[in-house]
Amino acid sequence: MQVKIPVSDLSRSVTWYCRAFGLRLGWEFCETGVVRGAVLTDEHERFLLGLRHREVIPGQPEFPGFDLFSFGVASVEAMHNLIHHFDELGITHEPLFDRGPGGGVQLDVPDPDGTIIRLLSPFGEHPPFMGVEFPADGSPTFYDTPRLPNA
Repeated sequence: MQVKIPVSDLSRSVTWYCRAFGLRLGWEFCETGVVRGAVLTDEHERFLLGLRHREVIPGQPEFPGFDLFSFGVASVEAMHNLIHHFDELGITHEPLFDRGPGGGVQLDVPDPDGTIIRLLSPFGEHPPFMGVEFPADGSPTFYDTPRLPNA
């Protein structure tokens, strides 16, 4: 699996993602002598994280405050270890959020451009379908019958 994120400063983002998530630079992509993209990976190359300089992407998309994807974290204990790691490195993150019954916990970590990297744990321990509704007060409620047509 690869996720590709538009970034405003490729060098800064490569450094941040490598520090934050223990990744390494696997590939660089040059266009007319300028590095415009990079792919980071974990030590076992289980997944790839692409970074692409925003100015060479059609539409120059930005996602401040938006979670483009989520990473599953094996346990709540591992999530607390990540929080400690981020705190030691001075990496900004939101407080741990309890997603309620069957939802586990989440941690949102903004990258240097403000794009949210969402971490979820425990991952994969939920019913086959779960609807979540957020009323005006922000506290989630849950339902078990899909509301989308043809679901």
